[in-house]
Amino acid sequence: MAELVDNRCRCKPLQTPEGGQLSLEVILCRKIWCRADCVCPSAHKRSPRHLAHPAARGSRSCPCADKEHSEVPRDGMKPAQESGFDRVRASPVGGHSGVVPVDSGSRLRYRWRASRLAVGTVLAVAGVFATAIRLPSASHGSSSAMPSVSVMTARMSTAATRSVPSVAPPLLVPGPGASVVTTLCRKRRSPVLRVLQFNIRAAISGAGGVHVSQIAAEIEAVQPDLVSLNEVDSHTLRTRVDEPAYLAEATGLHVVYGPNLIYDGGPFGNAILTRYPVVESHNLRLPGTFGREPRGLLTAIVIVDGRRVAFSSTHLTEGSDGRQSRLLQALAVAGALHSMAAPTILAGDLNSDSTDVPGRILRRRLLDAQEEGGTGLGDTFPEANPSSRFDYIFYDDHFVVVPGSTRVQTSDSSDHRSVFTKLTLLPKHRC
Repeated sequence: MAELVDNRCRCKPLQTPEGGQLSLEVILCRKIWCRADCVCPSAHKRSPRHLAHPAARGSRSCPCADKEHSEVPRDGMKPAQESGFDRVRASPVGGHSGVVPVDSGSRLRYRWRASRLAVGTVLAVAGVFATAIRLPSASHGSSSAMPSVSVMTARMSTAATRSVPSVAPPLLVPGPGASVVTTLCRKRRSPVLRVLQFNIRAAISGAGGVHVSQIAAEIEAVQPDLVSLNEVDSHTLRTRVDEPAYLAEATGLHVVYGPNLIYDGGPFGNAILTRYPVVESHNLRLPGTFGREPRGLLTAIVIVDGRRVAFSSTHLTEGSDGRQSRLLQALAVAGALHSMAAPTILAGDLNSDSTDVPGRILRRRLLDAQEEGGTGLGDTFPEANPSSRFDYIFYDDHFVVVPGSTRVQTSDSSDHRSVFTKLTLLPKHRC
């Protein structure tokens, strides 16, 4: 028989046949379903336990049933299993049995508090890490603020990548609708692309200072749609600026970066700025003689008036001892552009005059914007007193140059002058 003492169920001491007293066992009252539920072991069996009869729930007495009662409580919950912490046995010491009371309610509260504390700790640590990740990178003492724009870095390849050909348009058959098509062709204005070629020399001026903001201002002055940039740094020790990201942020254009080597602790290569969305890009490794600086052909496929247009930027090997490399590179560039299944524009620093071999190779399949629609001689190097034409804009027969639009722009922050032109994209259907 059990009795309720101090809100706990205590089972009376049981007598063995020899008259010895067993250790006193305390079974804590569970207040999950009522105020005074308790369980007591039988005289000779300590397991399984017997639930208090439902009739005793809510009463101040705590009788133990003679047989197991498996009724599920009215709230649908199954009886909780008694854990090892619910029962504490004390061995007789000096003929006396001691009891160590255990409060299951307090133990449950401790468990809940520990769980809440663990969850709170995990959330706090996660918040610290999330805050650290969002912190912007330091600019390493650069005077230019670090922009938040994302830079698309073109993948490097060693073979020409053929663009996915566009779907061929259906043939126009003369008929009742032909006059409608002709009228639409007359009304539709062909897009005019404003193109800029600029070797920025890592934005290092003649005085030795880094003036990325001045480069951005010179780009913005002509409001270009497509920009080819050469000698572009990204976090090098000499400039300490992510120049592709900075220029994209300053001009509001998309950027594609094509690094060709690591120089002075950071990437160095070509970049493309574009007002049009980029759907594909790749950076072709160009051939060259051993020991020379690696060169590349950076290409971005953009969408202009619903059509794919390939815009490429390159920078060939410099110097009189780089003639063989420039020859190999010009041949590789011509082959890669010939495989493009889209209207194509090429801009870059060829490090050679228009009468040299690289220019002649490229003009086999491409048109020269300076020759077709330029003013003046088109010389771009050196900036202070240009005597060599190193910078070019080429295009294929999907475009026509706006007469007189090709011109050379002076620069206060580079050793090259830039080249600007306007190219009209011809319609698919020659109306």
